[in-house]
Amino acid sequence: MNFARPPTGFILKEPANFQTLLKSYERKWPRIMSYWGAIKDRLKMTGHKEGVAVRGNITYRVFEAEGDRLSQLPTIRVAYHVFGDKLEFMKLAVIDPPDI
Repeated sequence: MNFARPPTGFILKEPANFQTLLKSYERKWPRIMSYWGAIKDRLKMTGHKEGVAVRGNITYRVFEAEGDRLSQLPTIRVAYHVFGDKLEFMKLAVIDPPDI
């Protein structure tokens, strides 16, 4: 086992440029910061089981929160690494959700 989630959740490590990137989308997606906060809260507790393992390595994962135009939320895709008691975000993509 490569991870040990504390009872209060993983310790999150987020690059500073994530906040800059997300804030650059606030005009288009006004709820993006709270949406990202909810994604982090979820992954803090379940990141070791959420998303898809990268190349079969369960410690490197990609999670996608599907957006919805009617709810004014983009799709957010995030790659991260879970090791020990930490979850470290590595890459973030903000994507327009599909038209329905």
